[in-house]
Amino acid sequence: MKKKVLVYLYPQFREVEIMTTLSIIGKKYEVLPFSLLPGTVTSECGLLMQPTIKVKNISPMDYEMLLIPGGKQAFTQGNPRLLHLLQVFNRENIRIAAIGNGAVILGRSGILNGRSYTVSLHEEELTKTNSWLNGTYQSKQIVEDKNLLTAKSHAYIDFGLTIGDRLKCFDGLEEYNFYKGTSSF
Repeated sequence: MKKKVLVYLYPQFREVEIMTTLSIIGKKYEVLPFSLLPGTVTSECGLLMQPTIKVKNISPMDYEMLLIPGGKQAFTQGNPRLLHLLQVFNRENIRIAAIGNGAVILGRSGILNGRSYTVSLHEEELTKTNSWLNGTYQSKQIVEDKNLLTAKSHAYIDFGLTIGDRLKCFDGLEEYNFYKGTSSF
């Protein structure tokens, strides 16, 4: 049986930020999308995505990682069930990876307290999220702090490569280089 990775879907999530990651991990892991809403979820570019698991059926210990894409609607993702789920993943030291504005959701859950992170926000958005993003912001492409991995939106390839490396998804350097864009084919 394949190990599992959980992906949070919400309206207008930015699918481009996680597509490389999903391509890399999908060969070795079962990827299970979930949402708090019933039915399909429409991504930023209009893809209709169907969640395959309900929040009430998620047991964090069954997963190697929880993946959170960014998107403008990340600011609205404050449902207590979601925030509690993130807190449990964090408490159990299960990897959580968020890209772009996805780090705002981590901040809302309180798990950035005392931690380093990065996020893709404009100055006015940073002001709106000051009470949530109370860890240590680093102006880097990717920031790892214990079980948390955060990345800027435009670092989606390196985000996928880092996750693939941490989850041991690559069978060799040539496969890694393919995604890096330095492959000979």
